[in-house]
Amino acid sequence: MISSLKGEILVIGNNFVEVEVQGVGYLVWCGLNFLKRRMVGENLRIYTYQAVSENDISLFGFETNDEVNLFKMLISVSGVGPKSGAQIMGQTSSEEIVKAIGDADVVFFEKIKGIGKKTAQRIIIDLKSKIGGLGELDLSKEDRIEDDLTLSLKQLGFDRKEIEKVVAKLPKELIVIEEKLEWCLSKI
Repeated sequence: MISSLKGEILVIGNNFVEVEVQGVGYLVWCGLNFLKRRMVGENLRIYTYQAVSENDISLFGFETNDEVNLFKMLISVSGVGPKSGAQIMGQTSSEEIVKAIGDADVVFFEKIKGIGKKTAQRIIIDLKSKIGGLGELDLSKEDRIEDDLTLSLKQLGFDRKEIEKVVAKLPKELIVIEEKLEWCLSKI
């Protein structure tokens, strides 16, 4: 297992660097944030994860060992392979990733190319206990608001059919639950 390389950067590509270590060139896949701070001819130590599959052996590079550990945690999630993990790590900082997991921020992960809602939810569910979190897991905030509205109307004595009928017509510009409730009460 190759865990780090120390050498000179020979080539910088769109998503990789080639590092020469004692006459041998290693192609290392890296994120955009890492690449922006590098120059050809620069000497560096790059921490790596060696991914071995049926058809390929690849090195993924990071600035710190902590980033490698976070990458390993990401790729331990079902549906997140090394390339998806590198995509996540390459487009944002480790601190932002940890915060997004802790805050159960599905939208943060959905913004990353190749990560859909289900994968984002799986990342949060699988890693929240390992990383710890600040926020409660809420995978569908909009549904919860609608449930709160429905529950409020039920407690006021309205039946389910009336509630569903009026909630279906609810204007999109109403955001605050109190405004939604007031609107619904005026229409029932």
